[in-house]
Parts: sequence; C-alpha cells; structure tokens
Amino acid sequence: MPVKSHNAPAFQLDDERERIRLIYERRREIDAPLDLFGLYTLQERQVHISKFFHGLGLSSLKDLRILDVGCGTGAMLRRFLDFGAEPGNCFGIDLAPNHIQSARRMNPNFVFVEGNAAQLPFPDEGFDIVHQATVFTSVLESRIKRAMASEIMRTLRPGGHLVWYDFACSNPRNRNVRGIGRAEIDELFRGCRMRFHRVTLAPPVARAAIRFSPLLCRMLWAVPFLRTHYLCFGQKL
Repeated sequence: MPVKSHNAPAFQLDDERERIRLIYERRREIDAPLDLFGLYTLQERQVHISKFFHGLGLSSLKDLRILDVGCGTGAMLRRFLDFGAEPGNCFGIDLAPNHIQSARRMNPNFVFVEGNAAQLPFPDEGFDIVHQATVFTSVLESRIKRAMASEIMRTLRPGGHLVWYDFACSNPRNRNVRGIGRAEIDELFRGCRMRFHRVTLAPPVARAAIRFSPLLCRMLWAVPFLRTHYLCFGQKL
C-alpha cells in the first residue's frame, strides 16, 4: 500500500521503518514481573488508566475494540484484560517480526499484525481505544509521526479514546529517542480533546534509588520535575 501524498515519501518511510525495526529487534523486550522499576511504572499507569475509564462511567472494557500500536509481545494488551477487555477484541501491530511471533505464541486469542503505524491495515473508525507507548519518540522523521497520528485518528471511532505513554523529554545518551512535549502532542492529535499527566520517575534516577531503598524511590517519584513521561488520554471529537 503506497503512502498518501500528504504523508512521508515512500523511500523515507522505508528507511525510517528499517532503522526502528533494527533498534527494536536488538532490544530484549521481556515481561519481568520481578523488576521493581517496571512494576512501579506499570502500577502507576494502571491506576491512572483505571481512574480515567472509571471517570467515564465504565465498569468494564468488555465490549470495546482495542488496538495497541507498537505492541511488542502483547504485554499491554494483556493488562487491558485486567479491565475486562475480551481477547477477541484486542489487536496489536509491531514492526519487529520476532515480537509478533512471541506475541502470537503467548496470546493465541489476540490478533497480531506485522506492520507499521504509518499504514495501519485496519478499517476506518474500527476501534474504541488506541494505545501507544514509547513508539512516537522512537520516530525521528516528523512527517512520519504525522502520518502515524493520522492513521490512529482514522482508525479511532468518533468519541473513542487514545491512550498515550511516552517520553516528554529527550535522552542525551540515546540519539534514537526524541522527546515529545504537550504542544507537539496537541498538534499531532488536533482532532482530540487531550488530558495530560506527568508520570514516571526518570529511569536512571529510579533504578539507582530502588537499589538503595524502594521507599526512597517512591519519595522521589512524588517530585514532579523528576518525572520524564506523559500519560495522555485523548477523546476523538
């Protein structure tokens, strides 16, 4: 499927897609339930997500269709099961073939597709919830980010919800990640009403503190300027 003219040129999309694919295939993505930092970040996100959907008057995600963009091995989709989502309504897409293979093996009742978020192989307005975590900040080409946002908006039904978790600032030690602030998020999703939460203690600080004392880590977590990510909830207008 060719990229539409208002999106990035095909050769740029191919180059960027290959760069990201290589990065993620080299990265060991594992579900580590005994990793305290990972557990803290997950618990924080789960609490915010639970409060958000509870505030909408929902008691369950039972009948809602959910897409996870950059799904990895399906870890976040499995978390949505905690909120009542049904496996048959859970869809994931990822660039890395090894992630998709693992996801299918571990989650045989979910639907996983190998592909890229700038050309989502899903119908218009087919999802009630679209989730993305640390995908957009891995894309350095702005036109491709706009194409990805456009595809998310296309596949999200009116009134549906975007759940966004990503770096708010860049990491000078990692040139493959570029932080995205509120203004850029608002620009990417102009058709959404957004709510922003600053979350997640800076990973280097958190990992050092947690080795010394989990209590110290939780205390530092409460300091707003040490938080490095945005957790956003958007509703398509």
